[in-house]
Amino acid sequence: MEAISAANFPALYRAADHSATVGQRRFLIAIRVQLLSLLLAAVFGSFSLNAGRVDAAAICAAAALGTALVTEVFLLTVRPERHWYEARAAAESAKTLAWRYIVGGQPFDLPDQDDRGAERLLLRRFTGITSSLRDFAPVPVPGEDHQVTTAMREVRALSLEDRQRQYVVGRIHDQRVWYAERARRNERRSAQWSVGLAALETAGIIAAVLAAVRLINFDLPGIAGAVAAGGVAWLQTKQHQQLASAYSVAALELADVEERATWPRNETEWAHFVDEAEEAISREHTLWWASHT
Repeated sequence: MEAISAANFPALYRAADHSATVGQRRFLIAIRVQLLSLLLAAVFGSFSLNAGRVDAAAICAAAALGTALVTEVFLLTVRPERHWYEARAAAESAKTLAWRYIVGGQPFDLPDQDDRGAERLLLRRFTGITSSLRDFAPVPVPGEDHQVTTAMREVRALSLEDRQRQYVVGRIHDQRVWYAERARRNERRSAQWSVGLAALETAGIIAAVLAAVRLINFDLPGIAGAVAAGGVAWLQTKQHQQLASAYSVAALELADVEERATWPRNETEWAHFVDEAEEAISREHTLWWASHT
């Protein structure tokens, strides 16, 4: 049997996951527009471009500042970052509950829970997630709209060995690979941005010297400073170095969890192991939520 896919997960997870993706995209686009607008304002403010009785460069600078202001109002009123953070937290909470149920982890232990009782408990936990939401409403996405899908029930009905394989491949290994890849990507981007900002600051120093000896007659140092400030602001938004460190720790911890996945020999040991594994995965999500709120 193939590993269970995201399309077969609860409707709450898929709705929250979609909302988190939309919220993140809107937030990052707004930040890009704001930073680019401020940069353009700095560029157009560094020179004059006479067009009859008006300064076209000044008009362009004012338009850029107006765009930055509108973007700031959008960020303060719509707050897409809150939408993103809360939706992601809800999605991950629903996902960990789903995996606990699917493979018979605590508190959905197969020895202690009949099918109806386990589903009732799962639905009650989902209700707890939705009732705590404040900044977004999980809009259902097309497809399977059940909270307990047929695929989830089918995997739960498998033998202990088959459920172990499903969990290792579909959850632990998949999550470990995701964290490891994201750690490498964020580390690489952090290094690239650091080198780029250092080069830009060097160019700014050179421009300032040239301006001091009057070899250039426009505000190139100011432009370089504005670009560098925008780069620093973008780095603070993306948090590449912090994410690289957190993801590296999570990947190493999950590698240890994956090594121990075959140790449990009965349902009780397995339910406890799943609980430990999901706690390890949830720790990173908790830290991420705390760092963003």
